[in-house]
Amino acid sequence: MFWNLLRLTSRIRGRKTGVEVAHDHLARVSNCGFQAKPKSRRSAESGQCLAVFQGGIDRNEMSVKLYRFLRDNIPALNAAIWTWVKMAASPAKYAVFDSKGRDIRSEDICAVVDNLSRRLYDNRYQKFGGNDALLAEFFNTLFTTGSVCGELLVDPHGGGVDRFYFIDPASIKFKLEPSGEWKMFQQVEGRRISLSEPSTYYFGLDANSVEPWGKSLLSAVPFVARVEQALLSDMNKSMHNAGYHRIHVKVKPPDRMPGEDQNAYVDRANEYFDDTVRMIDNIAPDDNPVTWNDVEIEYIGPASKISSSSSWYVNHKAVVEDICVGTHLAPFMLGYSYGSTQTWAEFNFELLQRQLRMIQTAAARFLSWITEVEFALKGIDAKCRWSFEESVKVGVLEKRKAESVHVDSVLKKLEAGIIDLESAKRELVSDV
Repeated sequence: MFWNLLRLTSRIRGRKTGVEVAHDHLARVSNCGFQAKPKSRRSAESGQCLAVFQGGIDRNEMSVKLYRFLRDNIPALNAAIWTWVKMAASPAKYAVFDSKGRDIRSEDICAVVDNLSRRLYDNRYQKFGGNDALLAEFFNTLFTTGSVCGELLVDPHGGGVDRFYFIDPASIKFKLEPSGEWKMFQQVEGRRISLSEPSTYYFGLDANSVEPWGKSLLSAVPFVARVEQALLSDMNKSMHNAGYHRIHVKVKPPDRMPGEDQNAYVDRANEYFDDTVRMIDNIAPDDNPVTWNDVEIEYIGPASKISSSSSWYVNHKAVVEDICVGTHLAPFMLGYSYGSTQTWAEFNFELLQRQLRMIQTAAARFLSWITEVEFALKGIDAKCRWSFEESVKVGVLEKRKAESVHVDSVLKKLEAGIIDLESAKRELVSDV
């Protein structure tokens, strides 16, 4: 319905609709060797997402449930998803432009965007809601399941966007059409539900034309996670079986005195034994036992407990490092301290920031798409561009020192007449 309103708004303003522009563009390129339909074909065997196991369990649905189980039950994987989500869902800001790229941000437009941000999240019980909650679920779903999907809903009167309705990625299926195009639909309780392409949003992590459904951040770690859990289970059983060091008190039976009958000797030996037991039971932590030399006190337990614990630690460390590699994080990002140098940690964090910027670009375009639909429904002729703030910066001092050295070098070349003023400006600007 709201797309008809968009077309109506375009006609009122005297502009061509998107469909008319597309037809004109097709007419211009048809004589240049371009085709409206591809001549190549895609193999249906690439549709692994459509594979079904015995019992009617869909592979995609099973994988999504597995990833959610791993995220919720394995500490290292939970920390990995938590870290990625909190790093990616940093504060977002926006800018508004007209068709010529000029900033036209005003109080009225800001009020429209802010009001949209407050009501956009689907769960109305989340009172903090808004874009913060929307982005948190966006990234959590994306990193866990490998994709995020939902429908953009408008209010009944078509006067604006109502909310974004998330769809469980486990219910999303793909079908390869004879034309070579992927058709996406939702399957719930054995029923196929066609999704409206204009109002449906889908983004797959590391998706491509052969595998459009995306890949979970945890797709490479289920086997290693199983090894890690088995190792912890074995370590628990081993330590439980070995136990901890205990005190072993050995009491030597007293010698039998001459003329002492058997019953008297047994009673005296038992009384001596009971006295020793009472002494050990009543001894305080700061007391010392005092006995004859017929009482021996020693420790019992594993012969090389420290060596065994160290072996468990080394083995578990190797498995944890594999999990970190599979989730594209360094161990220190998950709380493991293996003595990494500051330079190495900064390099890994800078690499993480670059990866985040690529993923945040998709989320920024997602917010821009929603905001521009809101503008169109309200008759606002404007473009919106969202971006994320880089709240944590690493190596700022080193970067500033490098900039200072570069500026000094450019100024020296300018003073020596090697370059002119315009060239110096270009060098300084190009380095920013």
